[in-house]
Order: sequence, then C-alpha cells, then structure tokens
Amino acid sequence: MTWTEAREAAEAGAVALVPIGSTDANGPQNATGLDFLVSSALAERAAAKTGSIYLPPVTYGVSDGLKGFPGTLGITPQMLGEMVESVIKSLIRGGFEHILLITNHGPNQYPVEQASRRVCYDTGVHVASINPMALFADLRGDLFEPETIGHGAEPGTSLLKYLHPEGSRDDLAEERTKARWQGLELISPMEARFGASRVNFYLELEELSPTSGWGNPHKASAERGEILFGRMLDHVVAFIETFRALDTRLKFPEPQL
Repeated sequence: MTWTEAREAAEAGAVALVPIGSTDANGPQNATGLDFLVSSALAERAAAKTGSIYLPPVTYGVSDGLKGFPGTLGITPQMLGEMVESVIKSLIRGGFEHILLITNHGPNQYPVEQASRRVCYDTGVHVASINPMALFADLRGDLFEPETIGHGAEPGTSLLKYLHPEGSRDDLAEERTKARWQGLELISPMEARFGASRVNFYLELEELSPTSGWGNPHKASAERGEILFGRMLDHVVAFIETFRALDTRLKFPEPQL
C-alpha cells in the first residue's frame, strides 16, 4: 500500500487492523511464531472480506516466562506498550479513527490495554481489541476434547496445521500433563489451585513443562483448524461491520448529582 492509498482508505473510513503476537516456545513441535501467525491470518483475511486494511504484525511480545526455551524472543511490557501506542497514534495522525487490534498471547493483554488507554487519553479515540484465544474458548464448542487442550497442544497445533502446515512437526509432538509445584496443582505459570480457589505465583514455563507444552497434540488436524479458524474469522468480520458504524471519539457522560 502506498501512502496515497493509505490516505484514501482513511478518508473512506476503513478499519485498520493491527495483528499482535509473540515469538516464543509453543510446544516442541510448533513454530515459535504461532501467536503472530494466527493474528496475522485473522487480520489479513478479515480485511479482504470487509474492505479494511491490515498492518504488518507486531511479532515480538511479553515472553518472560518462556525465556528458558531457545528461540523465544521477548520484549519488556513497557517496550510492547510503547510500540503499540506509537503505531496506533501514527494511524490516528493518518486519519484512521477505527482501529482494531488482534491481540494474541496472554501476557500481551495488559500492556496493550494500557497503551490503548493512553491513546484514548491523548487523542480522544477509543481502540478495540480482540483476543484470538478468547475466541477459541467461546467458539470451540465440542470441536476439541478437553484432554487435548493446552499450551503447545490444542487449539494452536490445529490452527497452525491449517494456516502453515510446514510449521508443525508431528515427529516432535508429545502428550504431557502440567507438573505439580511443591505439591500444588498448577493452572498456568501464574496460578496454582489451592482449596476451593487459586493463588498466584510467577513461575517459569519450564517449571510446568520441560517441553513448553501440555495437553495432547496428537489429534490435531488441519481440518479442525480450518473449522475453528472459520468461526473465529466470522466473528471478527461481524464485529468489524458493527465497529465501523460506532463513534470512537471519547465522550464523558455528564456528571449526575
């Protein structure tokens, strides 16, 4: 896209899609770029269906808990927030007022939220964000058996087999369960079950799994990935059609006594 084409898109009220992901370990069999590859595919295909524009992906994210695995390339939360804030403000200066972030990877969510809030305070423009893994949780239905779901297993492996078959190696896939930590059942690197609730710790991913993965990836298939991705894409497309009609300019309500 040339700068004149970007100007025309902004003048036409196009939605700008910004895919955000990470480059880190996702099980021994999957490419380290899985998160940004999924975000990019959603942005590119949604743009084609809606007349929106999509930006090159933010490929590095907050991956502190995975730094023990070679191939993980992380940046600080502050750096990610500043990068996203700068990109959004550049879009707004260029005339775009409808900006949708496709924000993959759990640890990226808070820095991106804070960047979006700073943008709103500084420019008066609200920014929207969709988390692809939240879409998976809401749209998976009965597509995946519970024992297959996990970091480095499903749904990422099936999505990768559909989008980039060369990025997932069956010969390296293995089924694993999360390790216990000093007798506590771990939910994630940041949570452990205790009694009827949970407590927070801030562990390294290798303390949960020496391969960076858990769950059963052996049932993964491109066919499952295609069905799930289609559901996710339909959701993003439907939201874009609604989002483009919204007024994104900040309006504080009148104080009420």
